This record gives sequence, C-alpha cells and structure tokens, in this order.
Amino acid sequence: MPNVGLVLSGGFAKGAYQIGVLNAIKEVFGEEQDKHIKYISASSVGALNAYAFAQNKVNVVEDLWRGLKFSGLRSFFSTAVRGSFVAETVSEIYKDTQSITTDLYITCFNIKEGKLNYINLKDVEHEHEKDYLLASVAMPILAYPVEVAGRKYVDGALVDNIPVKPLMRHPFEYAIVVHFDNDNYVFENDFFDSRLIKINFLDDNIIKNSLAFNRDSIAHMMKMGYDVSMTMFDTVFKKGTDDVEYIYEKIQFFNEFRGRRKTRLTGDVVVNNINKAMKRFISYRI
Repeated sequence: MPNVGLVLSGGFAKGAYQIGVLNAIKEVFGEEQDKHIKYISASSVGALNAYAFAQNKVNVVEDLWRGLKFSGLRSFFSTAVRGSFVAETVSEIYKDTQSITTDLYITCFNIKEGKLNYINLKDVEHEHEKDYLLASVAMPILAYPVEVAGRKYVDGALVDNIPVKPLMRHPFEYAIVVHFDNDNYVFENDFFDSRLIKINFLDDNIIKNSLAFNRDSIAHMMKMGYDVSMTMFDTVFKKGTDDVEYIYEKIQFFNEFRGRRKTRLTGDVVVNNINKAMKRFISYRI
C-alpha cells in the first residue's frame, strides 16, 4: 500500500475548487483514504480544507462554502475579513474533533522572527489546533495577527503558497498537489517532481476570482474541481491507486504534455517572499 501525500495551496474563494477535488479523492480512495493519505501540507484556505479532510468533515466545510452570501468586494471585506466569518468557519470545522493523527502541516508566518513555520498539527496540543488554523488564514493588513503560545502569526501563504517542502521529510510514493497558478512548475528537483500528480486550475484573473464569493461561482468551482480531478484520476489511477509504476508513467505523460516548465525551489521562494513581506508588513513586528 503506497504512502500518499496531499498539498493544497491558498487562494481564498478559489479554495472551493479544492472541495471538489477532495470529494473526488474520497471517491477514488474510498475507505482506504486514511490508510493511504498520510502526509498533508497546506496554506491559507487550503489549511482549512485540509483540516476538514483529515477530520472527515469535508461535508461540513462544503455546506459552509455553499452557504456563502457575499456579493462584491465591499461585502467580502466587511463581512468575511473584518467580520466573524473566518472565526465562525474555523470554529465549525474544529467542533467535535479529536487530535489530528495524520501529519498535517500548515504555513504560519512568525512576525517577530520574520520566519515561516510549517506547523505540524499532529505535534501540537489539540486545544491549539484552532488557533493555528486561525493564524493560517489571518491575511496581513486585512486581519489581525493571531497569538499562539506567545508567538504572533499571520497567513503563511504570502511566503509559501504551495507548500510542497514538508513532504520532502517523508517517504511517500506519490502526492496530489492542487494549486492555482499560470506557471507549469518543476517542484524542487526532477525526482521529487516526478512523484507529483498536479491539478492546477489556471486563472488569468487570480485576485478577482480569489475574492469572488457568491453561490453561483462557488458551486461552479466545486463542480469543476470534482470534474477536472476525476478526469485526471480516471487516467492516472486506471490500474488502481496501488500500481505505482503505472502512476509514474502517467505523471510523466502529463508533465510532458504541459510543455515548457519553470523550476520552483522552495528555499528561493521563501527567502524572496520573506524579504518582500518584511518590507511591506514591518508594522506587524510587535
């Protein structure tokens, strides 16, 4: 039985795509889901979706997504960002949960130290999981930092929005990476990259659609997330989720099909983004 990883990037409203993907993963892996998917890493809204997935509460977060009633940016900022929506969403996902037993990393930016932390929720006290989730979606400037165990954090997505690095600590056979980017990446190195099943929802208007909270767009993104991932899974897992060599062949096929690729080294990305972050959010050093 192969060890499988999962990476969910940030993207706020675009996280609705991930709900569709997670439902497809649940359908493909079935009751073996928890035995297969052992390593998860996520940023921002992806962290909320990943936590719900690890707690077998995807249906709960899906209902929350479908219940969104925002209309336009003014409503979004006043209700979602500066209001109680995020806190209420985290509370609903966290409610009636047990300590995480899967390795689940979320990105949190330590303001005072100017450092990105990949927090493994498996290693923290259950009572702190909720606070770390809140920190992982505390968008700088738009939301206050969240203090956990004496340290103040904000959303780590501004430094590493596609957090594949934590997976390099673990022996996985392949991983599913869901992100929103117009670049076709080689992640880290050719060997590591050849183990990644990439589901990338291209978008020419990332900022606008990341904030596009309305029921029609959310429903559309969920459906597309499911349809796109199931189409890929029908090919990659044609011989089952255990036939690793066949899966590698299909990963290579998709990588070649996508054409020219850009190398993405997490270390370089993090250093560059930390430098930018500290210049822009220096006021957070409290």
